[in-house]
Amino acid sequence: MSVGTERLHPSQRESIDALHAFHDELLPETIANALKTTFFREHWSGYNLENISRATLAELPTVGKEHIRSAGEAAQNRAGVVCNDVFTTGTTGNPLITVRSDREQEFIRDFFTRQLRERPAPRCLRGLEFKNPYHGHLIGVPASIHYHRVSVYDAGSFEYGRATLLRCHNDENVEPRCSVLAGLERCLRAFTLDTMQRFPNGFPQTALRLVVSYSQYLTAAWRRRLEDTWGAPVVDRFGISEVFGGASQCLNCGWYHFEPFVVPEVIGAHSGQVLSTGMGLLALTALYPFQEAQPLVRYLTGDLVEVTHELSCRPDTTAIKPLGRARYGVPEPDTDRWLITPASVLEAVDEVSEIARTPRFAGVGQIQDPYAIGHPKYRTRWSKGASGLGVKVELALSSNVSDSRRSEVLSNVYSDILKRNPSLEEALRSQRVSFVVGACDDLEESDLIAQAHSGGVWSDA
Repeated sequence: MSVGTERLHPSQRESIDALHAFHDELLPETIANALKTTFFREHWSGYNLENISRATLAELPTVGKEHIRSAGEAAQNRAGVVCNDVFTTGTTGNPLITVRSDREQEFIRDFFTRQLRERPAPRCLRGLEFKNPYHGHLIGVPASIHYHRVSVYDAGSFEYGRATLLRCHNDENVEPRCSVLAGLERCLRAFTLDTMQRFPNGFPQTALRLVVSYSQYLTAAWRRRLEDTWGAPVVDRFGISEVFGGASQCLNCGWYHFEPFVVPEVIGAHSGQVLSTGMGLLALTALYPFQEAQPLVRYLTGDLVEVTHELSCRPDTTAIKPLGRARYGVPEPDTDRWLITPASVLEAVDEVSEIARTPRFAGVGQIQDPYAIGHPKYRTRWSKGASGLGVKVELALSSNVSDSRRSEVLSNVYSDILKRNPSLEEALRSQRVSFVVGACDDLEESDLIAQAHSGGVWSDA
């Protein structure tokens, strides 16, 4: 039993034990399902595949996006099913296309329908949801909530959304007021900015109890802005298109807890070992029969995360905090440590008005300033030379920024990044690394530490 479990209520300890038993029960079937594919039979050639459990899962090799992309149908189970394609754009722009079968989708609907019947709610919740405009295929998951669904691209949807939040509704067995506001982080950002501009003294009180954001990294400043505008706490969701199941941030401890139908691991970037604390690469195993046509076992998502097995309110489970796409971070050579996390740079630059931004939802009439919703233009680059590691963060500053203000911005961002990365500060003191923040006129390729096209693959129906 891990440190910290003594503070658990017996019912919570039983819940964690049940989660572990659930994983151990489904892992052998998950491995058997993967072995139906040519890819996994070859990938696991020479490995002992008997009695795979949580304790032995780490003995199997990891799987990367390029493995799945190159294997194509050789990594899929398509016999006797009809499949839907799922596109994941990712940060490189090169799509990864995975599949979901009609059989697994029917199983998911039946599974969650049974849960609702066993635990019936007296009335459905009511919510306002901004639809994800980037996914061609979503899995409908039955839930006891009725959503008013709108799109950023629907003319007048912001006015309609505000009116929907403020008024009472009359539907059988559904709460009269909206208690949930949900959507893609950029959609919520657009809706919130418009609301702040139209209600400078604050939006009238609603019945909202929760704001749910997903698909983009949510900065601390934007979390405060959402909570201040809507008067409700924010729960951020983490997920990727390829895997059914993700994680939600806990309002009690701040860590992200995974749903039971996925097994998470965090792996040291250098050692390849499973970490119980620190920062590492996220690997997910999608459990059968929730995921069948596209088996993914120890699948490296490309995300850098912080992990704990002790500090969350569910000790002895894998809890994480997303830190952005690992390719935009700076690892410390020959170690599992990270000098700069992708999230720390975004946190340092996202509120700086002098940094140029890419537009989002351009051409949409109700979006007054598409640049305010877009991403800041910056990039982090590093190289290893004879004198050590050299790290540079470049910012695309607006052309009308004065020289004095330019120097101030660069200095402030430098200090902010340093403050957020103690390992970098220590490496600078020991002269193992050099670090500069510079300005440039523009960037052809900016860092996008989390894509709107990845995540949020399942929705309440």
